This record gives sequence, C-alpha cells and structure tokens, in this order.
Amino acid sequence: MRDHRKTGYLLLLLVLFGILVAGCASAADSEEDTSGQESIGDGVIRLYYLDADEDSFHTVDYTLENTEDPLLASYEVVSRLSDTEDSHTEIYKPAIYDDVVVNSISIDGVEETVDLGVGYRQLDAAEAILLRAAMVKSLVQIDGVESVRFTINGDSLLDSDDNPIGPMTKDTFILEEEADSLYDSEENVTLYYADMEGSGLIEYKTELSADDNMPMETRVLLELMTAPENTDMQSPLPSDLTINQTQIHNGVCYVDLSKDIENALPGVEEKVMVYAMVNSITALGNATSVQFTVDGEKMESLRDFDSFHLMMTNDYSLVDSAIKGTKQ
Repeated sequence: MRDHRKTGYLLLLLVLFGILVAGCASAADSEEDTSGQESIGDGVIRLYYLDADEDSFHTVDYTLENTEDPLLASYEVVSRLSDTEDSHTEIYKPAIYDDVVVNSISIDGVEETVDLGVGYRQLDAAEAILLRAAMVKSLVQIDGVESVRFTINGDSLLDSDDNPIGPMTKDTFILEEEADSLYDSEENVTLYYADMEGSGLIEYKTELSADDNMPMETRVLLELMTAPENTDMQSPLPSDLTINQTQIHNGVCYVDLSKDIENALPGVEEKVMVYAMVNSITALGNATSVQFTVDGEKMESLRDFDSFHLMMTNDYSLVDSAIKGTKQ
C-alpha cells in the first residue's frame, strides 16, 4: 500500500480537497488544463486526477466523445480516470488505483451506481476518500447524472458504523473554490460558554475569523477554551485540550480531540462541556450534527456523560435564555 501518505492527510482530504492546477496539454487526448472556471464548453467536463504526490487533485479539461448517452459517457470517464498513459504523469496520476476494478456502472433515473471490486477494501481511508471524490466530482458533470452511489461486488458501501453510505452529489465533497465559507472568512458566530456554576450554558455572540487553513469549526472550539473577560461565564473546555481536526461530510461535523478532554474540569458538568461544543458548531450552519472521537477512536463515555460516542444534535435545554452575552 502507498505508505508515504500519513494519517494526517485526512484533515486535508475530508474537509478541503484543494485543486492544484499546473500547465499541461495533450491534443491527442483532447485534454487541456483548466484555470478553475466552472463554465466549460458543451461536451467538455473537468476530470479529477490525483496530483503528483497523490494527496490532492489536479484537474484537466476533457472533451467527451459520448455526449448523448450518460452510461457510455460514464464508462468513458472511468476509463480516463484509470489511465494517464500518453499524459504528463510527473504532474498527475490516475484517480482510480491499479488494484481497484470497476465491475459495472448502471443508471436509474439520475442516480448512478458504480460497482467496485474488492480491491477497494484494501485502500486506506485517505485513498478511499480521494478515489470516491475524484469519481463523483468527475461523473456528476455528465448530463443525466446527478448523484453516484458505490457498491463493492454488489454490496452497499458502508461507513465506519456499518451503515450504508448513500448517493453522493457534487456538494458531498468540499473543494477549494467552495471553501470561502470555511476558510479565510469572518463570521458572526454564536458560542456557548459555561455559566459560573458549571451546570448551564450562556449564549455569547461575537465575530471570529478563520485563517491559515483553519476551518471555522476548529476556530470556534479554540475560542471556547478562553472565556471572555469581565463576564459571568467560564470556559467549558480544559485549557490543555488539543483540537486534532474538524471535518464536515454530509452535514456531520467529525471532531477529533486529544485525550485531554478526559481531564476533569472542576465546576463544569460533562454534559455542559459536550453541548457547549455541539451547540457552538451546529450554530455555524455548516453541520446539523456532531460526532466526537478521541485520538481517532470513539469513546463510550466522558466520565458522567455516557453518550459521548453517539452522533449528537444541538440541545438548548441547558441554555439560560435570560442571560446572553455580546462582544462589545
């Protein structure tokens, strides 16, 4: 397996799939580089290959030969994504790995099903996400294809909890040109700090900026680690906590924390700690639920809070609606 990619790539891959564009042209293949514009001529789509380091994408414009039949066009795209022969392979590489076979493609309405061979199961998490993203972002540009579902030898593709993964659309994966709402942005946000008794939450409105490739979800959690001055609020999180990563996929914000989340925080109930994070993240509007892991693993309970392993939605029952704070 391609062991040069580290687990740390997952943050980049799941939250922000950057598109690296370099100069490349091949008249024989009817391909030429894009400059990132969304508008492409009739019959021209943007193929998503892997970049030279296989940790992000390189896009290439491609003129479809089969423009009238979406199924034939899909097989054509898969063939192109599987092979960069006669192309500049020092710049980009196939998006479908050599050990992954596409068994079949079928279309039902505007939903396409791509059946992959068992070689897919040998990919690590980063490789699997790259492959799915490249195929989906390429295939949904075909007229008549709006979503792509994956199966493995006829069986549904499952997530880490053995739940079937549904069809994926052009919005499933966040790309560089779509990331303005997550990166290098300023937003009016609502944070939830612990009250001085540590048994409830206080709503606090402020403005935050996320830069240096830090998603706003991470920025919000870091902000919760320090309570605003001259207020009747306290931080709901341990000061030595590390936010390993936050990533959004299909409306879920996956948050990986360091083991310091287990450190006792005197005077703050565990439920308050958890929902300070959940409410603050979901208030951003990019995710409707939150799933926590600790150093990459689900943790059944956080001391007295026994639902820490579950996917959680906001809960405002702890919020004192009579007390609200605003940054002056």
